[in-house]
Amino acid sequence: MATNSTDTPIEELPQDILGEIISRVARFSRTTVRNVMAVAPKLAKGAQNDKVYKNMNLKPLAVSPLQAVNKYHQLMERCLKSGNEESHYIKGIQEYFHQNNTTTGLDVLKASAQGTYENGIYLYGITMLCRGNFDEGKTYLDKLGWRKNKSKADQCWRNNKRALHGIRVLRKRRYFRSLRANKPVGCDKNKLDTQCNNCYYYKQMVKFVFII
Repeated sequence: MATNSTDTPIEELPQDILGEIISRVARFSRTTVRNVMAVAPKLAKGAQNDKVYKNMNLKPLAVSPLQAVNKYHQLMERCLKSGNEESHYIKGIQEYFHQNNTTTGLDVLKASAQGTYENGIYLYGITMLCRGNFDEGKTYLDKLGWRKNKSKADQCWRNNKRALHGIRVLRKRRYFRSLRANKPVGCDKNKLDTQCNNCYYYKQMVKFVFII
């Protein structure tokens, strides 16, 4: 005996629900979202929801922000407008480090650090430290919990080093002034892999200024 199905085709769901579903997919893969949009016009419409762009996974561009300098303009604009933290990280690197647009770059980088995006939190924090804004820089680096476990901050350092590869990072005079003002007493300043509460910020700054 046949039974009546209560299943509803996904494309028949309300647009706000479709947008919510696709936004969750977007956290994992931009390619998957693109494939979803190609399946049916209603799914493509649902993918235009701001939540989708806010959650869009942009890791391939975050790894190499220069890729998005001359491409992906529409995608970046939508993600920036929707408050996507990773897009602000990418744009911030382009502006502050690649274009040397300091004011704009700092504003965009700060936006990348307002939520839970750890690479943005680290980069904004270490940049502010090196610029001499010690209290603000320390506040952001402290969000990564380095006093209890340094592994998260260490991974952020590696991620940012990779993201800045190929960009001529300027060693600004104010960076050197900040280093001189933060020299720790009683620690071996040359052993960068050995960090205590007294020398942690200083050694992070040294790595940023001289190794990136």
